[in-house]
Amino acid sequence: MIDISADLGEGSPGEDEIWPLISSANVACGGHTGDGASMDHAALMARRHGVKLGAHPSYPDMLDFGRKSLRMEPRALRATLVDQIAGLQEITERHGVDIVHVKPHGALYNDAHRDRALADTIVEALHEIDGGIALVCPDGSQMAAAARAAGTPVIREAFADRRYNADGSLVSRQEANALLGVDEAVAQAALLESDGVVIAAGGSRVRIPFDTICIHADMESAVARLRAIRQHLGGNR
Repeated sequence: MIDISADLGEGSPGEDEIWPLISSANVACGGHTGDGASMDHAALMARRHGVKLGAHPSYPDMLDFGRKSLRMEPRALRATLVDQIAGLQEITERHGVDIVHVKPHGALYNDAHRDRALADTIVEALHEIDGGIALVCPDGSQMAAAARAAGTPVIREAFADRRYNADGSLVSRQEANALLGVDEAVAQAALLESDGVVIAAGGSRVRIPFDTICIHADMESAVARLRAIRQHLGGNR
């Protein structure tokens, strides 16, 4: 069974249509967006549809939606991540829903892909909340290395709707070819399922070990893309 996940609680149109189509969700918890009402709704939807819930913290940057790299002292970054995750956890616990994983958002995710010190700070924040919470990240990233060194469970993430570079990182959203259309996303999900690889921007085949395949709810045609992927993968959740 292939786990299909999405980043939710970000106010994107049609989000409620996505919940029945996924098995895991990464919920914005106040760093780049999200508030008590959106987190409460996410907890309700997760319980209703049997979706595993995770926190989706970011740099504290609502102005740029967490997509701008920020220079922060490790202690300050760790504190804001703990606050974001704990804020979501407090709400989910009232609904009998556990936070089982954490996936950093946006620029924090991309920066920590290569920055071990930053990755260590993220893992430290997880341990301050609960040492059993898993970290969602690329298999070859510094986040995965930091998590494994600390004994933190790792959920390896692949993307169906984003184009990859030859080094296994994601093509920046600033690039014209970064986002995949519906048919391209289905083809990429199919190749991940069959061969565990993607075709990178330069045409090379890149191995992407994964435990979950993510789609982005904030992209145009997200619901259609997800339905098409689910149909191709046999409806697996």
